[in-house]
Amino acid sequence: MRHGYVCRTVSVGGLYHSIACRQHMGIMIDTSCFPRHPYRMDGSADGMRQARGGGFAGHMHASCWPTAPLGALVDCLDAGRVPLNRAQRARCPGPVPYHGASGVAGYVDRALFDGPLVLLGEDSAPFFDSVRDVAFFHDGPLWAGNHVHVLRPRIGVDGRFLAHALNTLSYAAYVDGTTRPKLTRARMNSLPVPCPPLQHQRAIAQALDHHLDRIDRQLRELDVQAMTASEYTQAATHHALLPSGAAWPGPVPAGGTIRPLGSVFDIVGGGTPATGNAACWGHDVAWLTPADLPAGPPAWVDHGARSLSAMGLAACRAAVAEAGALVVSTRAPVGRVGMTASPVSVSQGCKALVPRAADVDLRFLALLLHVAAPELRRRAGGSVFPEVDTRTLASLELCLPPLPRQRAVAQEVWEMLDRQARRAYARERLRAVLCEYRPALRQAHVNGQAT
Repeated sequence: MRHGYVCRTVSVGGLYHSIACRQHMGIMIDTSCFPRHPYRMDGSADGMRQARGGGFAGHMHASCWPTAPLGALVDCLDAGRVPLNRAQRARCPGPVPYHGASGVAGYVDRALFDGPLVLLGEDSAPFFDSVRDVAFFHDGPLWAGNHVHVLRPRIGVDGRFLAHALNTLSYAAYVDGTTRPKLTRARMNSLPVPCPPLQHQRAIAQALDHHLDRIDRQLRELDVQAMTASEYTQAATHHALLPSGAAWPGPVPAGGTIRPLGSVFDIVGGGTPATGNAACWGHDVAWLTPADLPAGPPAWVDHGARSLSAMGLAACRAAVAEAGALVVSTRAPVGRVGMTASPVSVSQGCKALVPRAADVDLRFLALLLHVAAPELRRRAGGSVFPEVDTRTLASLELCLPPLPRQRAVAQEVWEMLDRQARRAYARERLRAVLCEYRPALRQAHVNGQAT
């Protein structure tokens, strides 16, 4: 333990992850969800980092237990399933879970089955996603649709262990279909499942339930932290540019002015060449669309998913905005903002704004337009989808404090955004470690490799 950090080194398939969280960043992790030394260090856990369906050739990797086909371990109750669509479920609300391919999809007022049961996805289940489960244990009343196999464990089989084991298998050799993978009953029955003694099954299931519950709670906590941080960032940015409760464009600060956007920027329109003409697309000119702009606070954006050739630029009659411009989306959706450090062109869904005044700060203007997004959406017209035309954009009032104040506000907000971005990166790193550790931990326990 180092001052200011919470550290724990864990082994995942012979690799080590050091989880270090600065407390002042507000990113906390419950390290008790990582059991000490969960894998033997004799190399037997090599390869555990492979995703489910990613190369185990349809069998458990280095299992210490004998295996048996799934059909010999369970009774299949699929004949009793009855599908209900969302409208039908809404007409009979109740406390009984309605199970689909990926888990509980709703609740109804009566049951078709009673547990203990194992539910295994039949089609549309995440067979090739190592993070999401395809099998679930349920003990109690249940209604099941026809997208999930309903299995009753036989004597000598622990249902919780069986669900964990089914979530470690590779399904690549057992599912049919590409767009909608399907696990038929015949192929399901041939799945090889490890068969430790019953007392070991129960001990493994109990340990996994404990550790996976802690990991899942930590993942949910990271989601809550991310949502809270997003709300805080949005509120803090808006408050710095537009005081709470103030109508757009806000009160005029001392020494400031209110000016129409058209007097501050030259507005450069865009276009799109023929998408089917390969000669129009190349690497000559960066080309931005609304999808290339950040959905959150403004950011530097110098290239998009596609670029134009010189021929494409001429064909769509789009102008090139020089470096130091802002790009704002004016439709689908309205109000995204990016900043450029190199010349760019834009599609007809954006406008490039080139500052013409010397008494403005680019970063402040980017933040101001980001805060103005609700006002732009309010003023948008169009019958098919909301769109802000050039005249409406040019008439948008901007409340501009003196240049030193613009720079001070921009610096304060951008420092806050940078802190939040670093915290978001730390959360994503922690999420990646947890999502990698979870299936590896389960695989080690099910295979009898946990110490």
